[in-house]
Parts: sequence; C-alpha cells; structure tokens
Amino acid sequence: MDRLAQNIFKHSRLQFAILALMAVDILALSLAAVLATLLVNETAWAQVRHDVLQLHFFSIPIALGVYLIIFAAFRLYRYAWRFASLDVLYSVIMANTLGAVGLVFLQWFVDGKVFQHRMLIVFWLLSILLVGGMRILLRLMNLSRSFGARTMQAVRHDIRPTRVVILGGGNEGALVLAMLRESTTQIYDVIGFLDDQPQKHGIYIRGVRVLGAFNHLYDLLAAHAVDEVLVAINGISGVRLREYVMACRKQHVPVKVVPGIGEVINGTRPRQLEEISVEDLLRRPPVQINLAEIGQYLSGKRVLITGAGGSIGSELCRQILALDPEELIIMGHGENSIHRIQSELVHTFPDMVARIHGIIGSVSDDVRVDQVMHTFSPQVVFHAAAHKHVPIMEENVSEAVQNNVMGTYCVAQAAGRSGVQRMVLISTDKAVYPSSVMGATKWLCEEVVRFCAGQFPNTTFVTVRFGNVLGSRGSVVPIFQEQIKRGGPVTITHPEITRYFMTIPEAVQLVLQAGAIGHTAELYLLNMGEPVKIVDLARDMIRLSGYEPDVDIAIAFTGLRPGEKLHEVLSSDEESLLPASCDGMFVLRRQQFFAGQEFREVLRRLRQQANCDDTDALLDVLGEVVPHFADRQQPTRVPTSLPASPAGTIALPNA
Repeated sequence: MDRLAQNIFKHSRLQFAILALMAVDILALSLAAVLATLLVNETAWAQVRHDVLQLHFFSIPIALGVYLIIFAAFRLYRYAWRFASLDVLYSVIMANTLGAVGLVFLQWFVDGKVFQHRMLIVFWLLSILLVGGMRILLRLMNLSRSFGARTMQAVRHDIRPTRVVILGGGNEGALVLAMLRESTTQIYDVIGFLDDQPQKHGIYIRGVRVLGAFNHLYDLLAAHAVDEVLVAINGISGVRLREYVMACRKQHVPVKVVPGIGEVINGTRPRQLEEISVEDLLRRPPVQINLAEIGQYLSGKRVLITGAGGSIGSELCRQILALDPEELIIMGHGENSIHRIQSELVHTFPDMVARIHGIIGSVSDDVRVDQVMHTFSPQVVFHAAAHKHVPIMEENVSEAVQNNVMGTYCVAQAAGRSGVQRMVLISTDKAVYPSSVMGATKWLCEEVVRFCAGQFPNTTFVTVRFGNVLGSRGSVVPIFQEQIKRGGPVTITHPEITRYFMTIPEAVQLVLQAGAIGHTAELYLLNMGEPVKIVDLARDMIRLSGYEPDVDIAIAFTGLRPGEKLHEVLSSDEESLLPASCDGMFVLRRQQFFAGQEFREVLRRLRQQANCDDTDALLDVLGEVVPHFADRQQPTRVPTSLPASPAGTIALPNA
C-alpha cells in the first residue's frame, strides 16, 4: 500500500506540474499577443482590447488549445525542468512556428480577419521568447539550488558542445561521426580526425578535416582543445593505445572505443560507444586467429562444457555456439551461474534454443557424469570445471582434491568409455613448481589426462595451460575496479609480484585451436607474452578511472597470502618446449612420472584421504607425488617470457 500511495503521489505531482506549465504557456502566449499589439500599433489598452479580444474572441481560445496540442506533440511537456537547456529551444521555435501558422488559418476561417503582418511577426518572436525563456528560467532556478554562486559556470558547461577528436580516418571513423551527428542527448563538436596514413592528412571526411597523425593528439591535449577522444580504429596496437589513453587520463579527458564496424553492421555489437577497458591496454599485440576456420571440428557436433558458468567456461559457450554445433551441453555445479549463461545464450542465439541444454551436477559425482554422457553422447568435451581460488583451497584441501583431481578423472574416464572424440582440459601456470594446493591438484589433473590418453586410444586427450585471464571471476581486475569505485585503497600483496595475463576471448580462442590441432596426451602452453607487475596494472587501472595513483587513490601492500607465489612461471626445468603447428602456443614435453598401476594407486590414496577429510594426510600424499610441492616454501622462480617464434627444443631458465 505504501508503494502504491507513493506511485499515486508521484503521478499526481507529475500531472500537476504539466498542468501548471500549460497554464504558464497560456499566460505567455496571451502576453505575447497583448505586447505585439501595443508595440506595433502604439495604442492604448482600450484599442488592444478591441483588436485582440473583440475581433478574435472566438478564434483565440481555439488557437490556445491548438498551441498546447502542438507543444505536447513536440514533447515540451515531457522535458524535465531541471534538464531543460538550449536543445529545447529548437522544439520551442518549431512548435511556435506551427502554432502561428495554425493561428492564421483559425483567424481566417473563424473571424474572417487575421493579425497584421508586422503584428504576427512580433507575436511569433515574443511567443518564442516568452515560452522558451520560461523554460530557461526554470532551468536557472534549478541550477541555482544546486550550484549557488557557480550557476553561470554550470550554464556555460551545459551549453558548450563536447569537443571530440576521432582516432582513425577510415570506415569506423566515418561511422562514429554519423553517430555523433545523430545524437539527440548531447551536442558534439568534432574538431577533426587523426590518422597515421600520410595520404589522408588534410582531406575532409563528411566535412571534417584529418588534422594529422595520431601523435598530434599530444598537441591537442596540451592546448586543452579536446574534451573527449574516440578510438575508431582496430589496427592500433595495445602498447600505443595505452600511451594515448594515459596521456588523456592525465588531462582528465575521457577515452572511449568503438566496436568494429563489421560487428555493428552484422548486429553482433550495439551501435554505441564503449568505455575503454583494461583489456584494450595489454602491453602486447592481441592474439588473432581465424576462429571460423579452426572451429570447423565443432560444427555440427555435440559439445559438452563443464564449469560452463565460470569465466572461461561461459566464453567457451559463446564462441562455440557461434560455430553452429548440433547441441551444446552446459554443465555446472551452481544453478545460478548456469541459469545466467543459459539465459544469455538464449537471448543472443534465439534460433538455437532447442540446442542448448543446462545441466546441474558436480564433475566429481561419477554417477551424474555418466548420466550426462549417456543422455547426450557428446563428441567433444571441454573440461573447465575447477576450484581456482588459491587461499580458499589452502583451507579446503579435501574439496580441492575431490573436485579438481577426482572430478577430472571422472570426466576423462566417462569421456573415454562413451567414445568422445576429443577432450580438452583447461590447466594453469600454478601447476608449475606448485606452491599451493590448487596448483598441486592442477598438476595432477594434467597427469590424469595423460593417463587416460593411454587407456582410451580412440579419444584424443589434450591439455592447455595458461596464466591469469583479465576480468575473470576472482582475478585482480574486478577486485581493483571495485576498490577504485570505493575510493581505495587498492590492495596488492607485494610490490614485486608479477603475473602473466591474457584476455578471456584470447585464451578461449587458443583453447579451441589447441582442441583442433592437438594430438592425444599432448600438453599445450599458450604464449602469454611478458609477465606484468601487478602494481603497474593497478596504476594503469587507477589512471583509466580518471585518478592519479598514490594521490587520489592509495595503493596498500598486504603481504603474500597462503599458497601464493611472488612470480608464476609457465614451465619447469623438467619440461621442454617444442614449436606447435600454429602461432600463439607451444607443445610442452615432460617425463613420465607414473606407470599405469602406480598412478591408479595414487588416485586411490587421494580419494580415500579426501573422503576422510584428512588434511594432513592429503598434504603428505601431495608432497610425495607432486614434484616440488614438498619444498613449496622455497623462494619462487623468476618468470621468463616465452619466445615469439620457437625453433626446436627450448629449455627455459627458471632458477
């Protein structure tokens, strides 16, 4: 009842405000008519009463009603007073012009006599001045309540158009220019394009000049000649883009990127500007592959994705569904995450609703996994389900073993028994010299897949290893974003801590590529580029948000958490790298640690201790069977970047 009463009250206030504004308009139009008669004829009030009221007694009330209808048609009663500005004056001018035309016709047909030409022109001008001026007055009254003595400064900011420079003088730039000109919510002044192609310098694109190369942006920023920068070019490198963005942020100039024109035309991305994100600022060129070509092995196939509600799993769903599979089975333990990704997929691919199946179940439940395999008979399996949070798994050792190790074993065994053509495991760089329970379990997951490859020769088992992904759940990026929104501090465990980073779409593309080219029992390593200092990433994100690190937003160091390493590495001394048959990844080779029967005994011991929830016994087993886990308190290795074009066998120094 309270909410209903509030809605009725708000509706009543809105109706009263509209009626009040209509009454003010009637008063303004009447006053305009009186003043026009006085100014043109220089007569007394008695003459005004004769010329206006007596000669047009019947037409004036009708004309006022027509004016109000026209004003309503031009939405003059839908503008909130506090937002009324010069953009309303266009509607005021057009509405009063049509109203004056209607007034002439009404006077001609009803009264048989119209206002004098001079009087009509003065009335038209006065009606615009009074009707429009009343709205500007209401705007000023509202601004004065908010800004006080700074009201005129706010008015100047409200009136001045946003000065924009567009990076990119190609098709994307021309599209952005058209979008800005069509904008009804804000006035833009495009001062020019910037483009590195010399042949474009000095030319005009839809009436706007190409001012010069990209680095001319620094001059514009120094002269305070630009209010906003729009990036409308796909070919610019992340390193250069980062430099331009940081220069803009220092001047508090916002930067936005534009979706690719192909994506806009095809309808896969909205026709709108997007805030620049940290993914656009990778300190290396983004990985580009022909997904349609390498994804042919998924077209027309039944595909199962475990952990489909997670960051990697959900992106796998998006990219695989675009490759036209026969069916997509999305499996996860949390119903909310599965419901979320299924709803998104149904909305994005409405024609494929019947092909998408949401399955709730744990990968460590062998009965449930067998049921799913029997019901859907998938031909390709992507196993992304895993517990990944390092500090939490330190306190939940049995669950980490049960879900990660035994879950991978259940899925791989079921895949082999069901005749799955390909299974791809998602692994992590934390499996290298594991200092955490999570890392140790993922190392064992890699061994599980290799073990099952020997058991089921008709199924291709492939493992893909990579580092952190930007924006994934639990990664530093969303944590930093939330801390920046709160005003800081941004918390980092150690000033020297480094990580390898890759965007989620990049990682998934390479995972799909590994699934296409991989040979059974092979372990693939994605090329993550150079390791990034987390403190540098934090400073970049603070600047991207328009603040200055250590000035506006503080950075606090909290110390390494349990199981956390100072540096992650992508391969160990016992592993060697071989060139893969495609760019962006390597083949990792390592020795055989277990014979078949010996590994079965390891799994039996792990399952037994996990079922008993005996943490100490589980840690003893992990320390016994996982290389380097027993000495996990030793200093971590220094990270080493991978070569861009491997040739032959490469041993990475990690000491």
